[in-house]
Amino acid sequence: MNSDHPMQPARARLACIFCEFQAAPSEPLETAVFPGNVRAFLREKFSVWRCPVCRAIHCRDLVNLPDYYAKYPVQSARLFWASRLMYRTLLRRFTDFGFRADDSFLDFGCGSGIFLDYLRERGFRNCAGYDPYSNGRYGDRSVLRPAAFRFILLQDVLEHVEDPAALLAELNNYLAPGGFIQIGTPNADRIDLRDPRGSVDAIQAPYHLHIPTRAVVERLGRDHGWSAVRFYPRPYHDSWFPGLNNRATQTCKELMDGSIDSVLEPPKYARLLGSPRFWFQAVLGYWVSRKLDMAVMLRKDAQPTAAGPSTNPR
Repeated sequence: MNSDHPMQPARARLACIFCEFQAAPSEPLETAVFPGNVRAFLREKFSVWRCPVCRAIHCRDLVNLPDYYAKYPVQSARLFWASRLMYRTLLRRFTDFGFRADDSFLDFGCGSGIFLDYLRERGFRNCAGYDPYSNGRYGDRSVLRPAAFRFILLQDVLEHVEDPAALLAELNNYLAPGGFIQIGTPNADRIDLRDPRGSVDAIQAPYHLHIPTRAVVERLGRDHGWSAVRFYPRPYHDSWFPGLNNRATQTCKELMDGSIDSVLEPPKYARLLGSPRFWFQAVLGYWVSRKLDMAVMLRKDAQPTAAGPSTNPR
């Protein structure tokens, strides 16, 4: 372990936040050890385990997360041609459900706000963003108003929080009756813990604390009176466009230094274009996708319901 490793408390996550399964410290579980995939922590190792009841995956290690987020590269992402192509798919997922230029929209956990920048370029005027780790314009909680948003995006956020149900309860307050929320997250059903190399980005320890299955996401939605209206078996950024798919991104990362930082930086074209493996994944990667990420579009009931929290992992 490298010398700049933030101090870790001598505790562990041994309870499933989704179904309340409690593992004994010595209980045999499906476990694995994954390396970090952020440049600052590539040499560190993190333990994860799978709940035998609901099949969700949990990061066992408790760390001082602010120290890790201080070196998290996503906050430095900027809008460019490739992200515009991928965001076109994400936008279509909302316009399919009636999203128009004057509709209210919240990107919760928006990072540097590049999807919001894209929406504004396309003429969507009533867009707000919030990110608790923002060190800029998106750290203002005053934008979070009750029933203020007809559409909410929760992309790559649910797996980052200690209590996903509490986060969805908060978002339920901001979502207008009849509104839509899209939840994008890794899919624990598709992650093979025996394959650290192929699953490291989906696991992304220690940032991903609790990775749900599709059934878990849909049940959490029902607990708040939300109905699942569409399931997307792959993320918006897994595109058929040559080079813009998850397998190509993974290969690009491996050809660089193995960190997700490297795919957010200007590409080293000579190294990529000289790799037959990259060319193969760039052209065919979409068709052989592992589909490790998913998205679920849910609609809030137009009338309030008496639905309460459920612990049934069905």
